[in-house]
Amino acid sequence: MTKVWCSALHKSEMRYHWTMRHTEFNKTAAFIFLAMMGLSVLSIAQTDTLSVFFNHDEDVLFDAKPIDDRSGDLIQIKGIMVIGHTDHLGSEAYNEALSSRRAESVARYLMSQGVSKRNLSIVRGDGEIAPTRPNSPGQVMHRRVDVVFQASSPGPNTPIPPPPLPTAPAPPKAEDAFEIDTVSKANVVLDGLSFIGGRHFPTQRSIPVLEKLLETMKKYPQLEIEIQGHICCEYEAFDGLDSDAGTMNLSENRAKYVYKYLVQEGISETRMTFVGKGSSDPKVFPERTEDDRQTNRRVELKITKF
Repeated sequence: MTKVWCSALHKSEMRYHWTMRHTEFNKTAAFIFLAMMGLSVLSIAQTDTLSVFFNHDEDVLFDAKPIDDRSGDLIQIKGIMVIGHTDHLGSEAYNEALSSRRAESVARYLMSQGVSKRNLSIVRGDGEIAPTRPNSPGQVMHRRVDVVFQASSPGPNTPIPPPPLPTAPAPPKAEDAFEIDTVSKANVVLDGLSFIGGRHFPTQRSIPVLEKLLETMKKYPQLEIEIQGHICCEYEAFDGLDSDAGTMNLSENRAKYVYKYLVQEGISETRMTFVGKGSSDPKVFPERTEDDRQTNRRVELKITKF
Protein backbone atom coordinates (compact mmCIF):
# COMPACT_ATOMS: atom_id res chain seq x y z
CA MET A 1 0.00 0.00 0.00
CA THR A 2 1.16 3.51 -0.74
CA LYS A 3 0.37 6.52 1.38
CA VAL A 4 -0.59 9.49 -0.79
CA TRP A 5 -0.93 13.03 0.51
CA CYS A 6 -3.21 15.46 -1.32
CA SER A 7 -3.42 19.17 -0.57
CA ALA A 8 -6.92 20.54 0.02
CA LEU A 9 -8.01 24.02 -1.04
CA HIS A 10 -7.00 25.43 2.32
CA LYS A 11 -3.43 25.30 3.64
CA SER A 12 -4.54 24.34 7.12
CA GLU A 13 -6.50 21.21 6.22
CA MET A 14 -4.83 18.27 4.48
CA ARG A 15 -6.48 15.12 3.24
CA TYR A 16 -4.91 11.76 2.68
CA HIS A 17 -5.92 8.32 1.57
CA TRP A 18 -4.41 4.87 1.76
CA THR A 19 -4.42 3.77 -1.87
CA MET A 20 -3.76 0.35 -3.33
CA ARG A 21 -1.74 -0.16 -6.46
CA HIS A 22 -4.25 -2.37 -8.18
CA THR A 23 -7.50 -0.40 -7.79
CA GLU A 24 -9.27 -0.91 -11.10
CA PHE A 25 -12.44 -0.15 -13.03
CA ASN A 26 -13.73 -3.72 -12.99
CA LYS A 27 -16.07 -4.05 -15.95
CA THR A 28 -15.63 -7.82 -16.18
CA ALA A 29 -17.58 -8.34 -12.95
CA ALA A 30 -20.26 -5.91 -14.15
CA PHE A 31 -20.59 -7.82 -17.42
CA ILE A 32 -21.07 -11.18 -15.69
CA PHE A 33 -23.55 -9.83 -13.13
CA LEU A 34 -25.66 -7.85 -15.58
CA ALA A 35 -25.66 -10.66 -18.13
CA MET A 36 -27.23 -12.87 -15.46
CA MET A 37 -29.97 -10.24 -15.01
CA GLY A 38 -30.76 -10.31 -18.73
CA LEU A 39 -29.54 -6.86 -19.73
CA SER A 40 -28.48 -6.13 -23.30
CA VAL A 41 -24.93 -5.40 -24.39
CA LEU A 42 -25.96 -1.78 -24.90
CA SER A 43 -26.95 -1.33 -21.28
CA ILE A 44 -23.74 -3.06 -20.14
CA ALA A 45 -21.72 -0.46 -22.00
CA GLN A 46 -23.45 2.19 -19.92
CA THR A 47 -22.61 0.53 -16.59
CA ASP A 48 -19.65 1.42 -14.38
CA THR A 49 -18.12 -0.49 -11.50
CA LEU A 50 -16.04 1.00 -8.71
CA SER A 51 -14.00 -1.54 -6.77
CA VAL A 52 -12.71 -0.93 -3.24
CA PHE A 53 -10.33 -3.32 -1.53
CA PHE A 54 -9.86 -4.85 1.91
CA ASN A 55 -6.94 -6.43 3.72
CA HIS A 56 -7.11 -10.12 4.61
CA ASP A 57 -10.00 -10.83 7.06
CA GLU A 58 -10.84 -7.09 7.23
CA ASP A 59 -14.51 -6.13 6.96
CA VAL A 60 -14.62 -2.48 8.12
CA LEU A 61 -11.64 -0.49 6.83
CA PHE A 62 -11.02 -0.08 3.11
CA ASP A 63 -9.60 2.38 0.60
CA ALA A 64 -12.48 4.82 0.06
CA LYS A 65 -10.79 7.01 -2.55
CA PRO A 66 -12.63 5.54 -5.59
CA ILE A 67 -15.96 6.36 -3.91
CA ASP A 68 -14.80 9.79 -2.73
CA ASP A 69 -13.77 10.67 -6.30
CA ARG A 70 -17.23 9.81 -7.66
CA SER A 71 -19.45 10.72 -4.69
CA GLY A 72 -20.91 13.70 -6.55
CA ASP A 73 -22.14 11.37 -9.31
CA LEU A 74 -23.28 8.53 -7.06
CA ILE A 75 -25.73 10.61 -5.02
CA GLN A 76 -27.75 11.19 -8.23
CA ILE A 77 -27.96 7.52 -9.25
CA LYS A 78 -30.69 4.99 -8.46
CA GLY A 79 -30.36 1.23 -8.45
CA ILE A 80 -26.78 1.02 -7.11
CA MET A 81 -25.62 -2.54 -6.45
CA VAL A 82 -23.07 -3.24 -3.71
CA ILE A 83 -21.55 -6.73 -4.06
CA GLY A 84 -18.96 -8.11 -1.61
CA HIS A 85 -16.27 -10.71 -2.38
CA THR A 86 -13.45 -12.56 -0.62
CA ASP A 87 -10.47 -14.65 -1.64
CA HIS A 88 -10.60 -18.45 -1.32
CA LEU A 89 -8.80 -18.67 2.03
CA GLY A 90 -11.01 -19.89 4.88
CA SER A 91 -14.21 -21.92 4.85
CA GLU A 92 -17.01 -21.28 2.40
CA ALA A 93 -19.42 -20.30 5.21
CA TYR A 94 -16.90 -17.88 6.73
CA ASN A 95 -16.24 -16.23 3.38
CA GLU A 96 -19.96 -15.89 2.68
CA ALA A 97 -20.45 -13.99 5.95
CA LEU A 98 -17.26 -11.93 5.46
CA SER A 99 -18.30 -10.83 1.95
CA SER A 100 -21.68 -9.72 3.33
CA ARG A 101 -20.08 -7.67 6.11
CA ARG A 102 -17.79 -5.99 3.59
CA ALA A 103 -20.76 -5.07 1.40
CA GLU A 104 -22.60 -3.63 4.41
CA SER A 105 -19.56 -1.51 5.38
CA VAL A 106 -19.38 -0.02 1.90
CA ALA A 107 -23.15 0.58 1.86
CA ARG A 108 -22.95 2.49 5.14
CA TYR A 109 -20.11 4.59 3.75
CA LEU A 110 -22.08 5.38 0.59
CA MET A 111 -24.98 6.57 2.73
CA SER A 112 -22.60 8.71 4.80
CA GLN A 113 -21.55 10.44 1.56
CA GLY A 114 -25.14 11.36 0.66
CA VAL A 115 -26.34 8.29 -1.26
CA SER A 116 -29.94 7.58 -0.30
CA LYS A 117 -30.67 4.18 1.25
CA ARG A 118 -33.54 3.90 -1.24
CA ASN A 119 -31.04 4.07 -4.11
CA LEU A 120 -29.17 0.97 -2.92
CA SER A 121 -31.08 -1.75 -4.77
CA ILE A 122 -28.77 -4.61 -3.75
CA VAL A 123 -26.41 -4.97 -0.79
CA ARG A 124 -25.11 -8.52 -0.60
CA GLY A 125 -22.08 -10.79 -0.34
CA ASP A 126 -21.23 -13.24 -3.10
CA GLY A 127 -18.70 -15.19 -1.04
CA GLU A 128 -15.31 -16.29 -2.30
CA ILE A 129 -13.76 -16.02 -5.75
CA ALA A 130 -11.94 -19.12 -6.96
CA PRO A 131 -8.14 -18.77 -7.30
CA THR A 132 -6.76 -18.26 -10.77
CA ARG A 133 -4.20 -21.06 -10.32
CA PRO A 134 -3.86 -24.13 -8.07
CA ASN A 135 -2.31 -23.63 -4.62
CA SER A 136 -2.58 -19.87 -5.05
CA PRO A 137 -2.33 -17.66 -1.96
CA GLY A 138 -5.17 -15.26 -1.29
CA GLN A 139 -5.30 -12.55 -3.97
CA VAL A 140 -5.85 -8.89 -3.07
CA MET A 141 -8.00 -8.39 -6.18
CA HIS A 142 -10.51 -10.89 -4.78
CA ARG A 143 -10.83 -9.13 -1.40
CA ARG A 144 -13.09 -6.39 -2.64
CA VAL A 145 -16.54 -4.85 -2.92
CA ASP A 146 -17.91 -3.82 -6.31
CA VAL A 147 -20.19 -0.79 -6.54
CA VAL A 148 -22.12 -1.29 -9.79
CA PHE A 149 -24.24 1.55 -11.18
CA GLN A 150 -25.78 2.93 -14.35
CA ALA A 151 -23.36 5.56 -15.62
CA SER A 152 -25.78 7.42 -17.85
CA SER A 153 -29.38 7.38 -18.97
CA PRO A 154 -30.14 4.39 -21.24
CA GLY A 155 -31.04 4.78 -24.87
CA PRO A 156 -34.71 4.70 -25.92
CA ASN A 157 -34.48 1.07 -27.09
CA THR A 158 -32.64 -0.27 -24.07
CA PRO A 159 -34.81 -2.44 -21.81
CA ILE A 160 -34.20 -1.99 -18.09
CA PRO A 161 -35.75 -4.49 -15.68
CA PRO A 162 -37.24 -3.18 -12.44
CA PRO A 163 -34.70 -3.20 -9.59
CA PRO A 164 -35.01 -5.88 -6.89
CA LEU A 165 -36.50 -5.00 -3.53
CA PRO A 166 -33.99 -2.87 -1.57
CA THR A 167 -31.87 -4.47 1.09
CA ALA A 168 -29.91 -2.56 3.67
CA PRO A 169 -27.44 -3.25 6.48
CA ALA A 170 -28.95 -4.39 9.75
CA PRO A 171 -29.34 -1.52 12.26
CA PRO A 172 -27.11 -1.44 15.35
CA LYS A 173 -28.40 -3.11 18.49
CA ALA A 174 -30.16 -0.90 21.01
CA GLU A 175 -27.43 -1.47 23.60
CA ASP A 176 -24.86 0.07 21.26
CA ALA A 177 -25.35 3.60 22.62
CA PHE A 178 -23.27 6.17 24.45
CA GLU A 179 -23.83 6.31 28.18
CA ILE A 180 -25.05 9.71 29.37
CA ASP A 181 -23.93 11.09 32.71
CA THR A 182 -27.31 12.27 33.96
CA VAL A 183 -25.77 13.96 37.02
CA SER A 184 -22.99 16.15 35.61
CA LYS A 185 -24.39 16.27 32.06
CA ALA A 186 -20.83 16.40 30.81
CA ASN A 187 -20.16 16.85 27.10
CA VAL A 188 -20.21 13.65 25.08
CA VAL A 189 -16.97 13.15 23.17
CA LEU A 190 -17.64 11.08 20.06
CA ASP A 191 -14.39 9.15 20.07
CA GLY A 192 -13.65 7.83 16.59
CA LEU A 193 -15.77 10.38 14.73
CA SER A 194 -13.38 12.34 12.52
CA PHE A 195 -13.50 14.04 9.13
CA ILE A 196 -11.64 14.10 5.83
CA GLY A 197 -9.25 17.05 5.79
CA GLY A 198 -10.76 20.19 4.28
CA ARG A 199 -14.20 18.55 3.94
CA HIS A 200 -17.35 18.15 6.02
CA PHE A 201 -17.72 14.44 5.24
CA PRO A 202 -16.66 11.93 7.91
CA THR A 203 -13.96 9.34 7.36
CA GLN A 204 -15.08 5.82 6.50
CA ARG A 205 -14.14 4.44 9.92
CA SER A 206 -16.46 7.01 11.57
CA ILE A 207 -19.71 5.47 10.34
CA PRO A 208 -20.18 3.09 13.31
CA VAL A 209 -19.83 6.10 15.64
CA LEU A 210 -22.66 7.92 13.85
CA GLU A 211 -24.81 4.81 14.17
CA LYS A 212 -24.01 4.64 17.88
CA LEU A 213 -25.00 8.30 18.27
CA LEU A 214 -28.31 7.58 16.54
CA GLU A 215 -28.98 4.75 18.99
CA THR A 216 -28.17 7.11 21.87
CA MET A 217 -30.77 9.63 20.70
CA LYS A 218 -33.33 6.83 20.45
CA LYS A 219 -32.45 5.41 23.86
CA TYR A 220 -32.83 8.81 25.62
CA PRO A 221 -35.89 10.46 24.00
CA GLN A 222 -35.73 13.34 26.50
CA LEU A 223 -32.14 14.19 25.53
CA GLU A 224 -31.53 17.52 23.76
CA ILE A 225 -28.10 18.43 22.41
CA GLU A 226 -25.97 21.09 20.79
CA ILE A 227 -23.76 19.55 18.10
CA GLN A 228 -20.36 21.29 18.10
CA GLY A 229 -18.08 21.08 15.06
CA HIS A 230 -14.28 21.53 15.25
CA ILE A 231 -11.36 21.82 12.83
CA CYS A 232 -7.61 21.47 13.08
CA CYS A 233 -4.70 23.67 12.24
CA GLU A 234 -6.23 27.07 11.51
CA TYR A 235 -5.41 29.55 14.27
CA GLU A 236 -5.35 32.80 12.28
CA ALA A 237 -9.04 32.75 11.32
CA PHE A 238 -12.04 31.57 13.30
CA ASP A 239 -12.99 28.83 10.87
CA GLY A 240 -11.58 26.95 7.88
CA LEU A 241 -12.45 26.62 4.20
CA ASP A 242 -14.90 23.84 3.33
CA SER A 243 -13.66 22.60 -0.05
CA ASP A 244 -17.03 20.91 -0.68
CA ALA A 245 -19.12 24.05 -0.18
CA GLY A 246 -16.49 26.70 -0.99
CA THR A 247 -17.33 28.59 2.21
CA MET A 248 -15.37 29.56 5.32
CA ASN A 249 -17.49 27.61 7.81
CA LEU A 250 -15.96 24.14 7.82
CA SER A 251 -16.57 23.40 11.50
CA GLU A 252 -20.21 24.49 11.25
CA ASN A 253 -20.75 22.27 8.20
CA ARG A 254 -19.29 19.30 10.05
CA ALA A 255 -21.76 19.82 12.87
CA LYS A 256 -24.55 20.33 10.35
CA TYR A 257 -23.66 17.02 8.66
CA VAL A 258 -24.24 15.16 11.93
CA TYR A 259 -27.44 17.15 12.53
CA LYS A 260 -28.83 16.29 9.08
CA TYR A 261 -27.85 12.63 9.47
CA LEU A 262 -29.87 12.38 12.70
CA VAL A 263 -32.85 14.23 11.18
CA GLN A 264 -32.86 11.92 8.16
CA GLU A 265 -32.88 8.95 10.54
CA GLY A 266 -36.00 10.22 12.31
CA ILE A 267 -34.65 12.31 15.22
CA SER A 268 -36.74 15.46 15.77
CA GLU A 269 -35.15 18.77 14.80
CA THR A 270 -36.50 20.29 18.02
CA ARG A 271 -34.06 18.18 20.06
CA MET A 272 -30.93 19.50 18.34
CA THR A 273 -29.00 22.60 17.37
CA PHE A 274 -25.58 22.84 15.73
CA VAL A 275 -22.70 25.31 15.90
CA GLY A 276 -19.17 25.66 14.52
CA LYS A 277 -16.38 26.14 17.06
CA GLY A 278 -13.57 26.50 14.55
CA SER A 279 -10.20 25.69 16.11
CA SER A 280 -10.99 27.52 19.36
CA ASP A 281 -11.06 24.34 21.48
CA PRO A 282 -8.50 21.78 20.23
CA LYS A 283 -8.21 18.43 21.97
CA VAL A 284 -4.51 18.31 21.05
CA PHE A 285 -2.29 21.38 21.11
CA PRO A 286 0.16 21.95 19.61
CA GLU A 287 -0.54 19.66 16.68
CA ARG A 288 2.72 17.87 15.91
CA THR A 289 1.52 14.92 13.81
CA GLU A 290 -1.24 14.03 11.36
CA ASP A 291 -2.85 11.98 14.12
CA ASP A 292 -3.00 15.16 16.24
CA ARG A 293 -4.65 17.06 13.40
CA GLN A 294 -7.10 14.23 12.73
CA THR A 295 -8.05 14.18 16.41
CA ASN A 296 -9.01 17.86 16.22
CA ARG A 297 -11.21 17.30 13.13
CA ARG A 298 -14.20 16.24 15.18
CA VAL A 299 -17.71 16.78 16.50
CA GLU A 300 -18.73 16.82 20.17
CA LEU A 301 -22.11 17.01 21.90
CA LYS A 302 -23.14 19.50 24.57
CA ILE A 303 -26.13 18.33 26.60
CA THR A 304 -28.65 21.17 26.80
CA LYS A 305 -31.53 19.27 28.39
CA PHE A 306 -32.00 15.88 29.98
